[in-house]
Amino acid sequence: MHIYDDDVFKMACDQFEVIADYLSIDKNDRERLMYPKRAVAVTLPVHMDDGTTKTFQGYRVQHHLTLGPTKGGTRF
Repeated sequence: MHIYDDDVFKMACDQFEVIADYLSIDKNDRERLMYPKRAVAVTLPVHMDDGTTKTFQGYRVQHHLTLGPTKGGTRF
């Protein structure tokens, strides 16, 4: 699955559109803000104490690098 096909991303885009309308953000600026500069998606298998293995997905998103190297970002 591609990161931009995820339901969470679609929900965030819908919320962004509502706020962008409220703030009267220009359509060109919306396009630029909609997609991040960089997004990394990882799958991490974790061996649990009971001997099973569970797989977790992780994401790191950086929207702009204007102020230099990005610190933080959105992680979940």
